[in-house]
Amino acid sequence: MTLQNTSSKCFAERLVAHRGLQVAYPENTALSVRKAIEAGALYVEIDIQLSLDKQPMVYHDISLKRVSDQNRTISSLTCSDLMALPAYEPERLGEEFIDETISSLTQVVDIILNHPQVTLFVELKEESIAEFGAEIMLANVCEALEPIRDRAVLISFDYSIIAAAKANGWPQAGPVLLEWSHIHSDQITAIAGDYTFVDYKLIPETENLDDLACKLVAYEVGTAQLANQLADRGVAMFETFDIASLLK
Repeated sequence: MTLQNTSSKCFAERLVAHRGLQVAYPENTALSVRKAIEAGALYVEIDIQLSLDKQPMVYHDISLKRVSDQNRTISSLTCSDLMALPAYEPERLGEEFIDETISSLTQVVDIILNHPQVTLFVELKEESIAEFGAEIMLANVCEALEPIRDRAVLISFDYSIIAAAKANGWPQAGPVLLEWSHIHSDQITAIAGDYTFVDYKLIPETENLDDLACKLVAYEVGTAQLANQLADRGVAMFETFDIASLLK
């Protein structure tokens, strides 16, 4: 089904705001999440790393350099210390957002609570899983997400933590594919994820997507034209850094 022939609401139901409205605001911040929702996002994706005191922080990199201009790692500072630091992406956005600070997962959950139409995709980053262990990562993230339990989807490149989340009864979870061939593996089949995320460039041109049991979410989709092409092939949803432009 070509997306340009659907209503704007139906289109919004197939788009995921990658790290919030990242194209215009610092990624993975409360500001970026709010702006994505204001633009019409019904699905928002964020990344999670753990702080020194094992609290879930909304952050993509293990290093604080790119986003916060700090020569430290996120796991070397406590949650309160991190929340006092800027999250402004200076190389990409200059000094415009220097007053925006690093967000905890709890802060983003509070935003989602006020928008009952919004579902949150939460990516559990491999660096924190490796450092603190899957059990701690899963327990602390799920505790923070409990207020929006039915609208929070756990995703990760670490297939085993997604399998554990499903086995422990988390309502929705799914893998992010390391490579396309894994979608047919016993491990991914056993997970039976509600969603499967994949870089759209990894999807083989000859692959029949109609028989997939999960909802396939392709990233990074930057244009409506590309979204239409993928939709015609059977991709269910599209993750984008620029949800505002696609919704227009």
